[in-house]
Amino acid sequence: MLRKDDIQMSHLLFPPQYGYSSTPLDKGVPSCTSEAVLQNRKNAWIQLAGHMGSFSPAGPHTIWKKRISKENYEMKAYQALMESPATRDIIPEFFCEVEHNGEYFIEIEDLLYHFKDPNIMDIKMGKRTFLESEVRNPALRRDLFEKMVSVDCMAPTDEEKKQKAITKLRYMQFREEESSTSSLGFRIEAIRNSGESPTTSLKKVKTRNQVMNVISKFLERHPQSVHHILQRLKTIRVKFAESNFFKNHEIIGSSLLIIYDEMGHSGVWMIDFAKTIPVENGMILHHNLPWQLGNREDGFLCGLDNLIKIFSELIEGQKTIS
Repeated sequence: MLRKDDIQMSHLLFPPQYGYSSTPLDKGVPSCTSEAVLQNRKNAWIQLAGHMGSFSPAGPHTIWKKRISKENYEMKAYQALMESPATRDIIPEFFCEVEHNGEYFIEIEDLLYHFKDPNIMDIKMGKRTFLESEVRNPALRRDLFEKMVSVDCMAPTDEEKKQKAITKLRYMQFREEESSTSSLGFRIEAIRNSGESPTTSLKKVKTRNQVMNVISKFLERHPQSVHHILQRLKTIRVKFAESNFFKNHEIIGSSLLIIYDEMGHSGVWMIDFAKTIPVENGMILHHNLPWQLGNREDGFLCGLDNLIKIFSELIEGQKTIS
């Protein structure tokens, strides 16, 4: 458990006149923050994706994220990425882990704090969005067959129709083929446009043209932001490839969060590291090789490279129109 004094804070330092309350859940929250201020933040709070109820506004510009499993992979990932100058600016700033009533939370930068009524896109990265440990059991399951048929009655093979059962691996790969995850290495998980409620019914956005149309529409409020967003994606690509941390960790279920507002502010950050797990000693991951059971490849860079190409094409399209 980290103390406030152990953490390197930069642009998110609280003003010196703020005191800190002493209850575990309020660690890092200015004691002068009134109930009215916190209530206003809750009223304006936006959770785009993820386990509902696992996030909560904390101090003036931080949030708490609940640990949803006994493993502590996410905190360890944030700590390692914050310690490296190459990666600390491509993630939300990490402050500490806190404990309250037997539950654990990490306190991280609230990225939305820097924007006014922002437009937000959550992009789930990688060609594989499940852990290998989740699909090692070869047992045939009728419930997963029924789930598959409820989505697409033409999906099962003749053999699967006879068995009326499939493995979990088969179901997970089928689910990924229903979106752009399998083909592009990412899928658009959720979108929130300025002044509107979030949209999460995007898992059927599958083809490259469909993805481009959704991203183009998302950028309509301030099309010029595409230039900075593209540059930010390229920066993340370079720093990801240089990082020793990513070379020996599989990145499952992580997202890129794209934010911009009509004032011209924009940014992209990597988030969600609950399934960022170290690999065996000596194993090096490339994040752009085909996955086979046991090689731990996740396809994160395949998705990032495709995103960079799509945003580059959007800029070329803007030039053609102008």
